Amino acid sequence: MACSAQGSICFELLKGIPTAVVALVIGGIAALIAWRQYRVAKAKLSLDLFDKRYPIFQQTWEILSETVRSGTRGKSHGLATPFNNFLPEARFLFGNQIADYLDAVSENWTELHGLEAEQYDVTGSNREQQIARMNELQLWFFKQATEGAREKFGPYLNFERWR
Repeated sequence: MACSAQGSICFELLKGIPTAVVALVIGGIAALIAWRQYRVAKAKLSLDLFDKRYPIFQQTWEILSETVRSGTRGKSHGLATPFNNFLPEARFLFGNQIADYLDAVSENWTELHGLEAEQYDVTGSNREQQIARMNELQLWFFKQATEGAREKFGPYLNFERWR
């Protein structure tokens, strides 16, 4: 079929090509802008999560370090453990893995706290067992303060995953 007259179908199709090309270019630009906005929004969400998560890591590390330096009696936390105020928030922000870790840290802290309170009241072989358990817990807290907490929290606070 040859394009012959002004009113032919071919001529009308040719008139629409520039419009179609402009529409495709604009659509591509709009898609690129939408993709960039998505990436910016995702990075903003990651940064917001980091801003909420980091203080929990910082508090945990400070408590672990304080326990290594001066035991559980160095600072009064009333009847509760120092973790009680941020455990519920940690469960929401990190999920069960970090919440379970903080539960274990809290249990060990409570046990050490009790052993430190009784350390002068126990005699004989019970005292030796108590001292051995206190040493185990103090070593555990040292390991957590130096590397354990960073390893547990690291995947949640790592900027490399944001790229």
